[in-house]
Amino acid sequence: MRNFENKMSQAAVKTLVTSLSCLHADHFDTNRVSDKLIAVMAKLNLTEQHALVDRAKHFMEIKIDENALQRQLIELESLREGQELEDTFLLQGAPLVLMRRLFGMHASEFSRRRNSLHIKGVSSGRPPQCDEQTEHAVWQCWQNNHHLDDRKRFLAVAESTEVDLHIIWSALRDHIDS
Repeated sequence: MRNFENKMSQAAVKTLVTSLSCLHADHFDTNRVSDKLIAVMAKLNLTEQHALVDRAKHFMEIKIDENALQRQLIELESLREGQELEDTFLLQGAPLVLMRRLFGMHASEFSRRRNSLHIKGVSSGRPPQCDEQTEHAVWQCWQNNHHLDDRKRFLAVAESTEVDLHIIWSALRDHIDS
């Protein structure tokens, strides 16, 4: 781990040295570097800058706050799960209005995500009207899943009826939007 810490310290000092022209003490939250030291470092020639970077382990300490790292990883996993859920909805034909309602997705994001998932022309525009029997089955399934939140409920209806979300939204919109 020592070699890793040394490389990290060198990278940090290298960034510090290459950023000297715009650094001031007020840019640092902790372990402040005084303007006086920044001025001294700014006067170093290239050879001296490299020597300072090589000596980083003597004055630069790198540490990882494991608790904070764990919180960030949990947050990233939650974001990934949210994006995977959005992808599931998009792949199952959810229209923009449903994505906006459930996820707050804007039209540009909707288009970008559909393009990244290689969804072309499917579920765009006005959905075909489903027959009365399908509409009844969709409504019945919606009612049977009242205990689920809307996101899980829509997916349960799609899975149970084998109808895409664009048609499901069309069938339910007037009944649940009131």
